[in-house]
Amino acid sequence: MKRHFIAFACLLALVQISLTPAAGRPAGKGVEPESSPAAADTIQAPRPDIGLIDNFRLHGDLNGDGTEELVIAVWHAPGGSGMFIYLMVLDTNDKGIFGQPIFVGDRVQIRGGEILNNQLSIDVIQTGPNDPACCPTQKATRSWRLDDKGRFVEQPMTVTGSLSPEDIGGVRWRLSKMNGEPLDEDSDITLEYDDGKIRGQASCNSYFGEMKPGEGGGQAITIGPLGSTRKACPEDAMKLEADYLQQLGSATRFGFNGRRLVLYWNREDTGGVLVFLPSAGKGE
Repeated sequence: MKRHFIAFACLLALVQISLTPAAGRPAGKGVEPESSPAAADTIQAPRPDIGLIDNFRLHGDLNGDGTEELVIAVWHAPGGSGMFIYLMVLDTNDKGIFGQPIFVGDRVQIRGGEILNNQLSIDVIQTGPNDPACCPTQKATRSWRLDDKGRFVEQPMTVTGSLSPEDIGGVRWRLSKMNGEPLDEDSDITLEYDDGKIRGQASCNSYFGEMKPGEGGGQAITIGPLGSTRKACPEDAMKLEADYLQQLGSATRFGFNGRRLVLYWNREDTGGVLVFLPSAGKGE
């Protein structure tokens, strides 16, 4: 029932967003699909389109009535190159949308958030003053409160730093998708980062190597050389391992999509994305 409720809310969101005037959206600015925080699973999605940013849900009381609202994040590609991010607040009692869609921005990556003391806050990566439009690096906390007319009003923003590979650290990441294809449930490919070094479990062997900031910093990274143990495994596991290590070693930048880590790789004339979920971390 909850899944159907959220799907229905997304349809309502499409109607509301399409009827909402520019709502502060920057004119003429867009995003290539593979650069979008929402596009890790939608690289070839037809456009215009709308979708839910998975692995992002917030629960809490925003209007002080003692009951919890549910906050989801929605991406909207209205055609052309734009990819706009909205927050939708759902009234779990009336099974409808609470208030107006909250426009977060273009090319904004949501990392997490909370509802505390009737205030909605999210941690984001967004375009800073000196960033090219393609590659946001400014980390910030954005917050909203309801005013006396039932409208969400944004509060002063707090800039918390600049994106770097250090933001990958402190979490054991588990690979969930390779280039849009979900992995089998019994696959356990992992990635951990610590002080310029990465390590993890591939499909068969353990691996290790370096991850450093790439040219220009921010989202750009370089990985390698990679090494691994040399245990023999079944052929399908060895092929998956070889593909993963080749693509990991070809990663050139990273980003976040909800609570997921996304590595973007390019090799000769091909490219794709590796999507990781935290193996253990904060819940929804």
